Amino acid sequence: MKLLPVKKKRVYHVIVEQIKSAIEREEIVHGEKMPSERYLAHELSVSRTSVKEAFSVLESAGVVEIKHGSGVYLRKNTKEDLISKMNAIIRGVTVDIVELMELRLAIERDAAYYAAVRGSEMDIQAIYVALRELKNAVLQGHVAAEEDLSFHMAVAKAAGNSVIEKVMYMLSDQVLEGLKESRSNTLIHPKNSQVILEEHRKIYEAIEAGDALEAQESMSNHLHNVKERYL
Repeated sequence: MKLLPVKKKRVYHVIVEQIKSAIEREEIVHGEKMPSERYLAHELSVSRTSVKEAFSVLESAGVVEIKHGSGVYLRKNTKEDLISKMNAIIRGVTVDIVELMELRLAIERDAAYYAAVRGSEMDIQAIYVALRELKNAVLQGHVAAEEDLSFHMAVAKAAGNSVIEKVMYMLSDQVLEGLKESRSNTLIHPKNSQVILEEHRKIYEAIEAGDALEAQESMSNHLHNVKERYL
């Protein structure tokens, strides 16, 4: 039996978990000033250095804004977006959305092409089901990151290339975190949700029609647009 060493939690991870729980309970809401370093250090029985480290990591992740001479403030993002960023910190997953989008573009553009060429009837049906679930989630006003990921994973599977499929599964955690962040930003502008849904529909229809070049272009346009909307 192969065993791996148990990783010890960094103190700042524990502090981030405590802050995340407070946000989930809405004891701290977006835009609000965070408790002071001194207060948190006392309440959590940790050093102020550990609290400072936690705040620094949260600032780098886009969760808080440190205003010198004023204090630390929770950013005015959606609750879901803040929780998603903090989960990424806790799991040790850091996502550079722009770099991730560039990698996805390199992989998924051709995945769509091959899905149109090789996709079986069952593969096409799986993409359709994923699209339908994405639409339902969008209409209910959800972030719909999991549904979005399911659509792209279905396209990757339909490509009939085991390496493409494996790479997408390897990236799935990072892609999901990236989708949560980008789609949370999208919720600020409701019309964008419909635009994104339409982009997914075009990808599906091109694959379903067996039009490989159109599928490739539709996927390319979609991922370029996601990147531009994020920036």
